[in-house]
Amino acid sequence: MPKYALIDPTTGKQWNLPEAELTRNLQLNWILFRGDEHLGIITHRDLVAFTRWCTGETLTRVKEPLDHRVTHVLSLVDRWLEDEKSVSNEELEAAAEAAWAAVRVAAAARVAAWTAAAWAVEVAARAARAAARAAARAAEAAAWAADSAGHISYEAQTQWLLEYLKSGQ
Repeated sequence: MPKYALIDPTTGKQWNLPEAELTRNLQLNWILFRGDEHLGIITHRDLVAFTRWCTGETLTRVKEPLDHRVTHVLSLVDRWLEDEKSVSNEELEAAAEAAWAAVRVAAAARVAAWTAAAWAVEVAARAARAAARAAARAAEAAAWAADSAGHISYEAQTQWLLEYLKSGQ
């Protein structure tokens, strides 16, 4: 089992993690290594892309048709991933608020869809916030997305993340 390390560039502190722990411990701007191999710096865009992937994987398991509002929220995230300037922070914030409000009142079968959508838009919305708060909230949201997508093994999540980072998207 490969060992991973996340290094906080501001303090130099290193966390050695097994594959099953990596995605729950991602932090904005931390440096990722597998053994001695430098895999990259975790960017905000990486956290959004990871959360969006978790969302897509979660939604493939939802048995009911998706509410058009869920698809709208996700389309905002997808547009943001294509071009961060194509969606205003106000749009993302409003979508995040609406998605979390829907989570609170959704029927059990729909909670997964709304929760997944809410986490995805929540991470994207952090882009325009103050740096420290954005880092904490984006990392927290990515960790929650990883845990919420519990039917996807953490090993599979790590493999997706590594392929994504290698692709240079």
